[in-house]
Amino acid sequence: PVFTVRWLAIHGLAVPTVFFLGSISAMQFIQR
Repeated sequence: PVFTVRWLAIHGLAVPTVFFLGSISAMQFIQR
């Protein structure tokens, strides 16, 4: 159970973080 909870927590945070960083980089790329 610990591995599952850790896996869900890591992916639950990593996926939105990657999407957030990608949107920021794309926004700066469009502005520039």
